[in-house]
Amino acid sequence: MKIDAVAKQFNISTATIRYYEREGLLGPVKRVNSIRQFESTDLDRIDFILCVKECGMTLGQIKYFLAIYQKGDDTIGERLTILQDQLVQSEEKVKQLKRSMQHLKTKIEDVKQLQVK
Repeated sequence: MKIDAVAKQFNISTATIRYYEREGLLGPVKRVNSIRQFESTDLDRIDFILCVKECGMTLGQIKYFLAIYQKGDDTIGERLTILQDQLVQSEEKVKQLKRSMQHLKTKIEDVKQLQVK
């Protein structure tokens, strides 16, 4: 799959994909006649990057995770801890967002009540 199709599939720019490659987040992408040809493993990697980035991981943290992933099964415990910690942080952000949304709903109702008067 070519870079334009990958960008469209993940709704990101080709520049973002190139940046991830330059930063070492993507392994060397296969090239045919100097044109990147993304394989399923590359797509899985991009999907992972976008998922954990959406959950709040920094690119530095993602890069570290991917580096230890490359070291093999000896790092399973550390990888599990990283992912579990990120999940806890994400769940806390969701709780905070729900509290904020409820507060906003209350304020909307207050303003509606003032509007009726």
